[in-house]
Amino acid sequence: MSAELLELEMVGSVPVGSRPRPLLLLGPPGSGRSTLLFRAALAGASIVSSPRVLFLAPRALERLPGGKAAGGGAIQKIHFLYPSSFQELVQLVASLHQTLPNSPSMIVLDGLEEYLNSCSSACTAAQLVALLLDTSSHFTQKRSHLSVGCQLIVSMRFLGESGEEIEHFSAIERYFPAKLWLHPNIGKDDGLHNQGLTKLIRAQLFQPGRKDQEWIVKFDAQGSMTISPLPCKIETENETVSENKLSVSEVDTILSNSRS
Repeated sequence: MSAELLELEMVGSVPVGSRPRPLLLLGPPGSGRSTLLFRAALAGASIVSSPRVLFLAPRALERLPGGKAAGGGAIQKIHFLYPSSFQELVQLVASLHQTLPNSPSMIVLDGLEEYLNSCSSACTAAQLVALLLDTSSHFTQKRSHLSVGCQLIVSMRFLGESGEEIEHFSAIERYFPAKLWLHPNIGKDDGLHNQGLTKLIRAQLFQPGRKDQEWIVKFDAQGSMTISPLPCKIETENETVSENKLSVSEVDTILSNSRS
């Protein structure tokens, strides 16, 4: 159920209002952004009676991420397009309302930072995101007779180190009321690799007006993904939120509970 809940939150199918909330997926290299994005696209194609989900990326995927989760008929409903430059992406998005015969239930864009690398200014970056939002809103209006609109999910590598990266983020983050942050360093020094765990990611979802949610995302050597809810820790006036790093015993407990 935990995996399905995270996917539903990303898809926008959990009731949060009359329209789905655009979601910005953020994390450093190796944090599983593309895999989670693809998993959300599969979920959208699986649970929504829609002709397609639109998946945009700078280049073709070398392999479908997610291991066994990439199988099934849902992938047939995902339409992959690979605009290779900022200008190509702008032209493509601007023409979607004319070129798509049916309104998609979801638009996902992987690797926003690669397009922004050739951006002339933060203002231009904001204009691209505004265009994506307008397109999503257009398809949501066309789907007004259905229970779910057109969700927009965008992934972006974010380290917060370079001035240009921070400038771009500051220009676009206000357009995304929901943000999913990925932290790949949990358990890093606690001997988890000795237990055969390839990678553990902590996912934190922040949405205005809703309680923050957290998950542990586990990737094995085959690329398969397991998602487990992370229990909320109670804060007091004299305590702060714990760091992203978890102990081996905490991870063992969470993963054991997810199997039961």
